[in-house]
Amino acid sequence: MKNLTLLSVIVVLIWLPCVFQMSASAQQTNEQAETISQRRKQFQEKTEARLRELNRKIASLNAKASKQTAEARKDLERQMAELDRKREVALQQFERLKNSSQEAWRDMKPGIDAAMRDLEAAYKRAAADFNK
Repeated sequence: MKNLTLLSVIVVLIWLPCVFQMSASAQQTNEQAETISQRRKQFQEKTEARLRELNRKIASLNAKASKQTAEARKDLERQMAELDRKREVALQQFERLKNSSQEAWRDMKPGIDAAMRDLEAAYKRAAADFNK
């Protein structure tokens, strides 16, 4: 009987720290998942805001372009077509981000950042040419 009690105490002393360690590990995993989720949400909101701002700027540039001479409009229309292509790529990347898993978004982030940089650079070129 003493051996059984002693054995029970030993088992509890060995098992108890394992339970606490598993619980702490699960808590860390939950905290990491929340942090990843928050980063993803912040990135998504920032990207969406950048897209909205660029859409507004592109629309403004389009409105100004329509008031130009036929020759100036021709060059601007080419640039606007490039802008539209780059905007479409960025929007497709953004939609993929919104539909991606929590784990996959980090792999997608560089592609989205590159698409946004391309779009912003194309806008700046078009705006600079327009203002010449």
